[in-house]
Amino acid sequence: MSDRPAAPPIRIGEAEWIVMRDVPDRPAGLVKYFAPSGAPAYFRCVTWAPRSEDRRLIGRFATLAEAERAVPGGRRSAAPATPSSADAWEHGQVPWDAAPRRSDRYA
Repeated sequence: MSDRPAAPPIRIGEAEWIVMRDVPDRPAGLVKYFAPSGAPAYFRCVTWAPRSEDRRLIGRFATLAEAERAVPGGRRSAAPATPSSADAWEHGQVPWDAAPRRSDRYA
């Protein structure tokens, strides 16, 4: 883990944030706010993966700050991953401002 303080969550949608850790070009976690009717609102926190089905639940939290603190630090590998064309997000080939916005996904 780095000696630098953790960066604050970065808002990427109406109710979504990414959490950065030790690897500067790859999120460590994703937090999404849910407010179901008839139940308490919560922040769901998952590990980052380019594909939704590869993400793992970290937990549900009452505040964004609690969710952010639960995200583990990133890991650096000794050798870079072999690039594949399967997912541009995986290899940092897509700029952050090209991230799909919530309105784009549900249009």
